[in-house]
Amino acid sequence: MGTQQTDSSNRGLIIGIVCVALVAAGGLYASNAGLFGGANDELTSGDADKVINALSSIDNEKLASADNREARAQAMSTLKSSSLESIFDKMRSDDLTDEQRQKLRRNMGKLMQEDMERKVDEYSSAPEGEKEAIMDKHIDEMIAFRDKMRGYRESHKDDPEMEKEREERRKERTRPTTQQRKERMESRDPEKMAQMMRYWPKMMSRAKERGVNMGWGRGGRGGGKGK
Repeated sequence: MGTQQTDSSNRGLIIGIVCVALVAAGGLYASNAGLFGGANDELTSGDADKVINALSSIDNEKLASADNREARAQAMSTLKSSSLESIFDKMRSDDLTDEQRQKLRRNMGKLMQEDMERKVDEYSSAPEGEKEAIMDKHIDEMIAFRDKMRGYRESHKDDPEMEKEREERRKERTRPTTQQRKERMESRDPEKMAQMMRYWPKMMSRAKERGVNMGWGRGGRGGGKGK
């Protein structure tokens, strides 16, 4: 029970850090290509427009296939190196159906989950003398992303569609059942779970040492600069 509660807590914190981008998602132009056709080429194209286009059309289970791990990594790399505001503007366009928006949200979630897993792997496999520098790099990346997200929300605070989107996302969220939590636990790699559970408290502790608040809230609930 203790392990399950800890994992659920860590999972919630991780989602708070890495998945705010996907819940702000909207649409772009969707293609009809399958994963093993044009859409796969779009994922690895290095073009953010094409990546988002592919993510809005690819079946979630196909994207998550182990055979497509490298394509997912390339797609995430493209998105991370692109303008966040430009990407979100495209994602919030009115060109997608509800089904396509849902695909995009879930596929973005998969990419971001694996990006966090790569961070954990990088930290866990690093020599002891390099771990702190790697952790600081990860913290800086997360804070920079959070601050860009805040800036985007602030610049669109008078957009009535933003509140409408938030309300829709709140309706979509449901607390997982005991069976769903059990299935998630059983589907996860035990070693990756263990690494994540070791990594997260260390990251929060290091952020505290630096005087960095990792929260996503507004005003006094978030922010902070590294020492």
